[in-house]
Amino acid sequence: MKQIKNVAFILLFSLTTLCAWATAPTALMQVDSSIPKVFTLGQYDGSPFERMKKDYETTLATACKNDYETAYYLWIQLLKKMETHASKRNFDMNGIKLWLHVFWSKDGAVDYIAFHAKPTSRNFNNAEMTAFLNDFAKEYVSPLKHDKSYSNYSTASFPVMVEKASATGDVNMKSPTGNRNAGQKK
Repeated sequence: MKQIKNVAFILLFSLTTLCAWATAPTALMQVDSSIPKVFTLGQYDGSPFERMKKDYETTLATACKNDYETAYYLWIQLLKKMETHASKRNFDMNGIKLWLHVFWSKDGAVDYIAFHAKPTSRNFNNAEMTAFLNDFAKEYVSPLKHDKSYSNYSTASFPVMVEKASATGDVNMKSPTGNRNAGQKK
């Protein structure tokens, strides 16, 4: 009788553990390690990319508490940093237009970047763009920290043109902390 109780306890414990594991969000959605840090959109369609999108289903806007001005500021800041990085690396971004899907970890580090040239983009070497974005992703960290990993899918055009709020050249953006960055006009 004692053996039956032990077997029943082990089965119940195993079943409980299995159910907990199966319902844990991270248990079922591990990103495929075969996906590189930077890749072309469409290159990994299907299960691996769909799992990745679920792991990063929180959008940049949601991570900014639906403050779209802050989300826009962070996106433009990323693009400006990308442009600065390109300048330092003598990588010409002028005339390049992309669809970008950027995936950030909770601490703001870039985990993945997926890109695709827009039809109106100037031509560029895909391998060189991949190498450049890999280099950029290693160095860039978003100032936004969040309790979940997050992502943003949008467009990018270089050079980056920031809208002015008035004829005086005021930039109409704020940082995620509500403060203006050094050198940023009101």
